[in-house]
Amino acid sequence: MDVIGPYKIIEKIGEGGMGEVYKGLDTMLEREVAIKLMRPELINRQEIVDRFKSEAIATGRLNHSNITTLYNFGQENDQYYMALEFVPGKELEKILQNGALPWRKAVEYAIAALEGLEYAHQLGIVHRDLKPSNIMVHDQGTVKIMDFGIARILGKARLTKTGNFIGTLEYTPPEQIQGKEGDARSDIYSLGAVLYEMLTGNTLFTGTTEFELMNAQIKEKPRALRKLKPEIPAKLEKIVLQAVEKDPAKRFTSAKEFSTALQQLVRESGHEPKSPGSLAYFWKNYPAVVIAVALLVPGGVFILWHMDTTAPDTAPQTAAIQPEQSTQQQITSSPPPNLLSDDLSAPVDYESYAPMDPQPQPEFSDAKIPQLALIPDPGLGQPLPDLEEVEPFTDIDDSDFATPKTGQIPIPVRKPESIKNMQPVRTVETTQPRKATSQRTEQPAPVRQQTSPAAPQPNDDEDIGEWAKGFFGEN
Repeated sequence: MDVIGPYKIIEKIGEGGMGEVYKGLDTMLEREVAIKLMRPELINRQEIVDRFKSEAIATGRLNHSNITTLYNFGQENDQYYMALEFVPGKELEKILQNGALPWRKAVEYAIAALEGLEYAHQLGIVHRDLKPSNIMVHDQGTVKIMDFGIARILGKARLTKTGNFIGTLEYTPPEQIQGKEGDARSDIYSLGAVLYEMLTGNTLFTGTTEFELMNAQIKEKPRALRKLKPEIPAKLEKIVLQAVEKDPAKRFTSAKEFSTALQQLVRESGHEPKSPGSLAYFWKNYPAVVIAVALLVPGGVFILWHMDTTAPDTAPQTAAIQPEQSTQQQITSSPPPNLLSDDLSAPVDYESYAPMDPQPQPEFSDAKIPQLALIPDPGLGQPLPDLEEVEPFTDIDDSDFATPKTGQIPIPVRKPESIKNMQPVRTVETTQPRKATSQRTEQPAPVRQQTSPAAPQPNDDEDIGEWAKGFFGEN
């Protein structure tokens, strides 16, 4: 038979109690598969057919990295078959033919198998036939549990009569040999026996007949591991012996508890277990991926750093806002260029006005300085504050006006000739700040209107005629 269903049979790779295993090819998906065929002579034995179907149902429920995956189950003519995941590697049984493994490697394999068992137990599936020939080690180091042929789904009817057992004596727990109901702790015993063999290179018990083996499993104690391999840690020996206790109640209660004890041992010894999530695991199984990540991560960091250093500075530039100065403070600033010009009608260039740092006030002589009128800028648009009348100027000469020191701001003064005919001067005191405006509406310079002296008014005592003569003249 070269083809069964959509699968092409390539070569035979194994043989079991119920059937044979072949390497095949899925012609639809073009992937390698393991094809398990039931022996034709067993087709009439209903209990064997039921067991074959039970294995397919149990395996079909499981999807874990440490358990082989079932792709298909079918029947063609009188032939039942299963298409399973093909695992390139070696059975643990063949690996142990070369002797015991280093204890760290043995613990690594045991932890991986326990993770698969814990997953199956959570789904209510007990393997019941764990042994080195049912554990596959992938070429990349991954451990796979295979052959759930006599697995029992808890809660369903038994496929064997009470008093009978199915399994391999070297790894079968005492309760299963006695025909009692087994549970997850039965798998713990079997895996403990497998770990014992990986550590010592010897099976848990030996015998020349099946009866001797059965009697040893039920009554005898296993040999101490450290007597066979002194390099084995004492704590590891204690863990293994607890897993193979005769009484199920004295064993680990779950595969997770068993695995946790082994992982704790490895941590205490200074080496982390190479679980599927560890870097050592990926380095061993996927070195190309680890190298690619090691090259890409620094490259990505360099690119991001380069982009950050070459990006233009887009941060908003903030200028310090200078507080507005009062009228008195503005005296110490640089005045507009034409403020002191003799031409009062020339426009003032306020745009070029740049305040300078405050300078000390000019020093004056002891002479009294007359008060001058401060006329507000018409462009400010602010109403005049209250005005205060002051006394008119008296006789003033040039000596009354002090000249500032060199480099200070000159103070404009009125000549004495123009002061003599001045009307009373009004002074404006204000501390309102001058507001800078981007655009200044130019206003014509205020024109001082000169009024003639008021004409004398006649008194009641005077004669109107005399008053008229005096005003218009005698002519």
